[in-house]
Amino acid sequence: MGRFIFACGLFLALGTAAASAETDVGALFAVLSGTHTGADNPTLTGIAPGALLEVTQKMNGVRIHLEGIPHVTVSGSNGGAFGTSTASLSILNATVMVDVDPNHRFRVGTGFQLINLSNYNGNNGDTNYARVTSPRYEVGSTLPLPSDHFVELELAVMPNVRGLLHAHDQFNVPEVDKPELGSEVDYAIGYGWKGGATVYVIGLRALNYKTRNVNTGALVDSNVGAGGTFEIRFPVAR
Repeated sequence: MGRFIFACGLFLALGTAAASAETDVGALFAVLSGTHTGADNPTLTGIAPGALLEVTQKMNGVRIHLEGIPHVTVSGSNGGAFGTSTASLSILNATVMVDVDPNHRFRVGTGFQLINLSNYNGNNGDTNYARVTSPRYEVGSTLPLPSDHFVELELAVMPNVRGLLHAHDQFNVPEVDKPELGSEVDYAIGYGWKGGATVYVIGLRALNYKTRNVNTGALVDSNVGAGGTFEIRFPVAR
C-alpha cells in the first residue's frame, strides 16, 4: 500500500505545473551511538560515523524525497574464537509529502523503506543477513525564525517491517530461514539557516527498529540508536 500511494503521489507531482519547481541535493553527516541485538548474535554497542545522501524535488506544495545510507557498521569491543562480531546496515527511504497549510509549514506523506542488514558472530563464525521493507508514513514541519533561520521536525513510522532472515553457519551451511515482522520509528529535530542559496542544518536523529520471528515470537533484530547530524542542501535546478 505504501508503494502504491507513493506512486500516486509521484504521478501527481509530475503532472503539476512546474512554476515553483526546485531540485535540491544534499548530504547528512552523523556520528551515531547505538545498540544492536540479533538472533543468536552477541549484543553490540558502539559509536559509528555515517553519511546519508538525499535528493528532494519540490513542485507546488508536493515534494518527493529520496535518501539513503550506503553502509554503517558497528563492531564488538572483544573478539571471539572466529574474530570480531559486527553488525551492518544500509537504508533507502522514498517519500512523497504534501504541504497541508498555505504557508508550507506542515506536511504529511507516505512512501516505503528498504533496509539491508547483515551480522557476523565472532564467537561461532555464523553469519546472517536480511532485506526488509515497510510502508513509511511521515509528518514534518518547518517553522521559520528571523534572519532566514528555521526549526525542522520530522517523524516517520514504519508499522509493517517484513523480511526473511537468512543464516549460515561457520561452514557456510544454510540454516532454516526465519520470517520476521516488526516496526520502526525514525525521528529528527534540526536547527537550520541559509547561506546564500545553500541550506545548513544541525540536529539530532534517532531510530528504534525491532523485529520478531513470525512463528515463535522470539526477537530477531533490534537496532536502537541516536546521534548528532550536520546537513548541507544545495539547489541544483529551479
